Order: sequence, then structure tokens, then C-alpha cells
Amino acid sequence: MKKALLFLILFPILLFFILITIRPTPQQLTEYLIAPKSKPASNELSVQFLGNTNLLFSDGTTHLLTDGFFSRPGAPELLSGEISPNRQMIIADLKRANITKLDALIPVHSHFDHAMDVGLVAEMTGAKLLGSSSTINIGKGYGLPAEQMQIPPLNTPIAIGKFKLTFIASRHWQYPDEAQRARLLDQDIEAPIVTPASIYDYKEGISYTLLIQHDSTKFVVQGSAGYKKEAIPTFDADILFLSIAGLESMDDAYNQDYQTHVIDAVHPEVLVPIHWDDFTVPLSKGLKTTSVLFKWLYGGDLGKAFEIVEANNLSKNRTIKVLPLWKPIKMSELISTE
Repeated sequence: MKKALLFLILFPILLFFILITIRPTPQQLTEYLIAPKSKPASNELSVQFLGNTNLLFSDGTTHLLTDGFFSRPGAPELLSGEISPNRQMIIADLKRANITKLDALIPVHSHFDHAMDVGLVAEMTGAKLLGSSSTINIGKGYGLPAEQMQIPPLNTPIAIGKFKLTFIASRHWQYPDEAQRARLLDQDIEAPIVTPASIYDYKEGISYTLLIQHDSTKFVVQGSAGYKKEAIPTFDADILFLSIAGLESMDDAYNQDYQTHVIDAVHPEVLVPIHWDDFTVPLSKGLKTTSVLFKWLYGGDLGKAFEIVEANNLSKNRTIKVLPLWKPIKMSELISTE
């Protein structure tokens, strides 16, 4: 009887451990992974992937970082109800990425997994924080001075060094859960956020599509797998950094609209998937896919998301390339067909 009771107690614990430990890795992550052929020269345009939707763009003189989310609180912290930026983790990741100075910090929207760390990162790097009023309220809550923050105009290019950026109002991926949509989407952060705070304090604000041009190179950052119909103007991109998280949970009509109004709208030659790794795992442990438990609870299936992108784009002579963590890659190598 005691052994049976012990089994009944231990089996669920063991099963839970197994489900959170096993992380299915689709073959596309290896098949499309690229490695730098050589280190970018000091004046070469490059990109460095830092997990989730963190992308560092640099030409050696000007440095732009999307999001800047490094704290990556784990499941226990998220379940506890309140979270805060992790200063030591941010310091360590900035050092690992060799980031000492930024000209601009650009969250793609204002959820915690994109914008929670903006105050600390902007303070440490001297970056100007560019984002919606919701993102600005996160910066205010941290205590950033007003002159270090700016709400960019929509649909009008702004210059930062040799980079020209155009902010387009898009939409966030639509959570399948109605309650999640009601709490987090299509709402603004109305007052400064002082941490610790709930993940539900971090409302969407504006989800941006970023159109970026540097000399003759044109690229796009789509930080969430959502869209607005006919929102993107004519823009023939060389590269589209494409959020793919959640595509597997949507129906065919949604995914076709995402294809039409985001991917086909910018005519990219190269697709670079972003927002695919488990953002609750510290970057010090490398990029990890989500667990079997996540797949079981939420239907997440990264392999299926890749298959959707492949089916809609490989026949159009578009290539898919997966970026490694930490390593700067020449933008010219991403565009190259070799």
C-alpha cells in the first residue's frame, strides 16, 4: 500500500519533469542554420541575433537593437504573479553580445517579453528609446529622462545614422484564448509601470512592422505573427525577419492573410525566422525550443510553423535562413545565394 501511494505521488512529478525537459527540435533549425564565413569588417552592415526578437543591426558607426529583452523570467517567476528586469542577466548578455553603446532601442510592441527591460538597457547603453506611448510608459516607470525617449511618427521615414526607419502599425498575433486576447491585445499602457509588475500590466500598445533601409539594402522586421490588411506600402525587401511563433495554431485563412499582407507585401528574397525560441530559458543556456508540456497545453508546434512558411514561400524562390545566437552575420551573406 505504501509503495502504491508513493508511486501515485511521485509519478505525476516525474511526468511533469519529463514533459518540461523534452524539447522537440524540428530539422529546419539545423537545415537552414547559417554560420558566418568571416567576421564583419568594422564598417560592414551586420545583424546579430540575441534570441526571441532581439536583433542588433550595426554598420560599425550606428547600432540599433530591437526589443532588448534579456531577463527571460522562468515559469516559476511568471506563475508567481510579478516580474522585474534582471540586472545581472542583462549585464552578462550585453557583455556577451559585445554591446556597450546603442543609438536606438526599438521594442516591436510593449508586452513584457519585448519591452520589460527597456529602461535598464537604455540606461546602460545610452540608447534613445523609440516606441509607442505604452513603451514610453515602461521607460517612465524606470525613470528614463524624457529626452531619452521618443514616439516615432507612423508611415514616415526617420534617419538614424545611415539607417532609415519607417514604423508601420500592424497587429499582434491573435492568441487563440479569448481571455488572453481581452487582457493583452488592442490596449495601451496608460500609466508608468514600476516593477515588480504583473505580465498583464504590459499591454500591447502598437505592434510595429519596421521597414529599414541602409544604403541599397532593404529589410523588414515583423516582430509578431499578426497583420493589418494593406498596411505596408510598396517596399521590395532583401530580407524579412519574420515572427513565426503561433502560426501553427491559426487556421488556413489566417495564415494566408499573413502571407499576403506581410510576406508577399514586401517581396523578400530571404526569410529569417524570429520569435521561435523559448523566451523563459536564459540565453546563457543557448536557444531552446518550447517543451512537450507547452505543446500539450497550448498546441505549440515549431515544426508545423516552419512547414507553413516553407509551403507558401519555397516555390516562390525565397530562401529561409536561421541565425545563430551571439554571432554577428554580414547582411550581404544573408542575401547571398551561395
